[in-house]
Amino acid sequence: MKNFLWLFSFFLISILISCKDDSDNQVPTISITGPQENTEFPVLSQVVVEAQISDNEIVERVQVSLISDQTKNRVLPVVDIQVGQKEYPLDIAFEISDSLLKTGRYYIKVEAFDGQNSTSAFRYINIRGMNTERTGVFVMCEGSFTSDLYFDQNAFNFSRIHQFSSNYGASVFNRLNQQLWFVPQNGNRIEMFDPVKNAVDFSRVYNSNFTNPFESLKSYNRDVFFTVSDLGVKALNQNQNENYTYLTPATKKVESLGVGEQFNVVEEVDRNGTNRVLRVLSKSNGANLRSRTIFNDVVDLEFLDEENVLVFYNSTQGGGVMLFNAITSTLQTNIFNSDSIRQVVKTNVGDFVISTKSSIETFRPSTQNLTNYLTIREAVLGYDQVNNELYVGFGRQLRVYAYRQVSPLRSTTLPSKIVGINVKLNQF
Repeated sequence: MKNFLWLFSFFLISILISCKDDSDNQVPTISITGPQENTEFPVLSQVVVEAQISDNEIVERVQVSLISDQTKNRVLPVVDIQVGQKEYPLDIAFEISDSLLKTGRYYIKVEAFDGQNSTSAFRYINIRGMNTERTGVFVMCEGSFTSDLYFDQNAFNFSRIHQFSSNYGASVFNRLNQQLWFVPQNGNRIEMFDPVKNAVDFSRVYNSNFTNPFESLKSYNRDVFFTVSDLGVKALNQNQNENYTYLTPATKKVESLGVGEQFNVVEEVDRNGTNRVLRVLSKSNGANLRSRTIFNDVVDLEFLDEENVLVFYNSTQGGGVMLFNAITSTLQTNIFNSDSIRQVVKTNVGDFVISTKSSIETFRPSTQNLTNYLTIREAVLGYDQVNNELYVGFGRQLRVYAYRQVSPLRSTTLPSKIVGINVKLNQF
């Protein structure tokens, strides 16, 4: 019996040693040979990435990413290449296809995987973005059963250019096709207004044919995302092609939406209103990844970076903000408390301007400071990111402020109550 146990132990140890010997602790090697460091590329041009990649066993796959040096976020979809060989000469051309990329420093990241190990190499480049200018401002005013659209072409002289046949629900300006996308109140369609023709392009009206109306509308780079209670989340690109869908369960509805680089986050609510969750969705295909229970009504969701999301909410005690991590699902509560929140806009300096029931506040995430900015109640906000100017509508009054200045640069009065403001930007 002792001999048997000794032989069995010897056999087991031999197997373990054999398994250990089979492990691969050597990472692949990557030598990037092109492009040259700090080469400048204009947007919409092609970049050829060349590298020599090898592994002692086998290179299974290679990924190539373009990343902003400022935000550390990916700015283009990852290129994933299946390899299956020990030596791989990478030679790939990709287009800097996002015309909205800003001038600045970026880096190419090449990653190699061998099944057990991975390694990365980097090459810095400079991208020259298109110049952006403000070419006007849209202001939506409330009618009895209609919505009047006024436009100013940088002269601060507003003229009515269109009347929508429904009350205002939401609107975004799509920079890529230079159209104002309008959603009627309690409506289930999007009307694309062409400012060149001063008319709705009825060939491009998006009729959802859903039972329930749209809940929210957000523009993000090339896509416009919208939520529908009885559907979930969809995205339309500038050609009106659907390229993203998340279907919500029949017992739930989707309300607020946050759009990030890798993930989208939605507020999903039981139809009886008893349970609320923040649900993290894959940006690429809408897959449900994870969720976190919350107890307040979300007003807006704004990403700070690839994983952290500011959750602006209202409760019976007023408004406030929480910090949600889309990867770990952790939730940091009570970042600040305020009066009830109506609207939130993000500035190009990283601050958030918050319209509340009693005033306009500013919030700086880096210091978590909330500051009273303007004593204007329940204002409608618009933001000009080119000139760092804040548009404030309240009642029939419209004022423009250099951000963080308390004296308006310009002011005017519109014929009826202001319900929406969109700044028109163009690139050249």
